[in-house]
Amino acid sequence: MRILSVILFAALLTAGGASAFTQTKFASEAMAHQHCATDMVVWLTLPGNVFVLKGDPRYGTTQRGAYMCEHDAIAAGNRLAH
Repeated sequence: MRILSVILFAALLTAGGASAFTQTKFASEAMAHQHCATDMVVWLTLPGNVFVLKGDPRYGTTQRGAYMCEHDAIAAGNRLAH
């Protein structure tokens, strides 16, 4: 019985790690829109943890960056640039 408890505990630890959040970044705005059809697409500047909204002069124009869903950007700890 004790061995079964240890196996179940190990299985729960493994399953818990599988549900971790991963940031999904896209190379094109169209690909981001397909993934997050009900959410706003933002431009995440890389490296960094800030994003800008469409209409901002930096949207899609910085040398390094990626498109992503606003909800995913916030959930990953990024913030809106001022």
